[in-house]
Amino acid sequence: MNLIDQPVVDQATERVLASGIRVFNGALFGDTEAEHVAVLLEALDPPEGAMVLDAGCGVGEMARLMHEARPDLQFLLVNTSEVQLAHCPEHFDRLHADFHELPVLDGVADVVVFSYALCQSGDFPRVLREAFRMLKPGGVLFINDMARLAGDNQLLEAELGAHAHTPEQLEAWAADAGFHLDFAIAPEVKLDRMRALIGNDGLADKLMGDIVPTIWRFQSFTGHQRAFHRHKGRVAFQFSGGRDSTAALYALREFWPQMRVYHVDTGDQFPETRAVVAQVEKDLAEAGLELVRIVTDVQGNHQYAGYPTDLVPVDNTVLGQMVSGAPLRLQGRYDCCAANLMNPLHARMQLDGITLLIRGQRDDEYAAPPLRSGDVSDGFEVLYPIQGWSAADVDMFIAEHGLPVAPFYEAGARRAPECMSCTAWWDEGRAAYMRKHHPNEHKVFIQRMADIRREIDRSMSWLNHETEA
Repeated sequence: MNLIDQPVVDQATERVLASGIRVFNGALFGDTEAEHVAVLLEALDPPEGAMVLDAGCGVGEMARLMHEARPDLQFLLVNTSEVQLAHCPEHFDRLHADFHELPVLDGVADVVVFSYALCQSGDFPRVLREAFRMLKPGGVLFINDMARLAGDNQLLEAELGAHAHTPEQLEAWAADAGFHLDFAIAPEVKLDRMRALIGNDGLADKLMGDIVPTIWRFQSFTGHQRAFHRHKGRVAFQFSGGRDSTAALYALREFWPQMRVYHVDTGDQFPETRAVVAQVEKDLAEAGLELVRIVTDVQGNHQYAGYPTDLVPVDNTVLGQMVSGAPLRLQGRYDCCAANLMNPLHARMQLDGITLLIRGQRDDEYAAPPLRSGDVSDGFEVLYPIQGWSAADVDMFIAEHGLPVAPFYEAGARRAPECMSCTAWWDEGRAAYMRKHHPNEHKVFIQRMADIRREIDRSMSWLNHETEA
């Protein structure tokens, strides 16, 4: 919602220009317009070669003076007034549009400037969201405008078609839109043009008595901040108790207040994994977070669907047993993981309204899904903060931060199994550790593996016979 009366502004533009004013700011921080713009440019500090979108550009004088000092800068001048755009320097790109909804692509600007322009909006949050959309990650939002210390906007809107809000309110809206504040300053005013424009000292006191000309410099969120902002209040971390999961969780420690941490307990975990989970749960509690536990019954699942295995003979499936009468029932490892881990986890997260799912997944792992951070799967956007890490990177991070880690890694296990008695994932290297540290469970494990191998060998003998015939 734009507060300005466009015909009135257009009529006033020629009179203002005739008076010698070309920088349409209510207060100057220098004795001349050039000195004032120099103060703004120093505070703005745009990166080399930046594309600057000047929203509510007036007649482009601020852009002209900035470009004179910094020829590397590129400008797009935006204004709802065709009269004012006609006075803008012709060598700048110009756009006749309302900055509440600009026909500009996402992420094209390095800097978005509002210099005594945002005050003409009746919907600051909408304008700030639009600025975030147009800025590149880490882009600069620069506001030079009025800050209200007390009172309301009723008279200011009636007399000047403008709004001013407290610094706290503006900064809160900017944070909601996706920005963090670099600084806010109120330089010494050298020339109060707004009072001169109003003329009537009594009215000027009423309108401007609680107003302070202020500069704000913000930066748009980058990296993980953008994902957390995009899914504010709907972020989940899937914590397994493994070293990759632990490293990823603590690498995001600054974001803990913005996420919920979920853990699936299948009822068949290694005691060593439980100890890690207990320590992490304690750390979360000290940070004011609760570990969300999802309990499943993997042993009950095995009774129905069979033991998991990396190779499943058809005769040993639920349907295959009805045909073959094979005594041992087996299921694929991914079927077992889905039934006892992923499906219950995702169902709970969906119930909780989660839309961003974070996992400690690395690209150099075996069986790592091909998803990348930002992809969407099963209704969740995924974020993998350690996707590019190596196992050595993870070990170093854990050691440097003194994080809990299960001892079976040191013994050669590649991953942390959620289920101690799992008969799949043959590449994990758990058997040697179990033999030494959990001999009773190891005996059961080896017997089950022997039974599985017997069934697989039968099918393999048939396969060999066919291929050798």
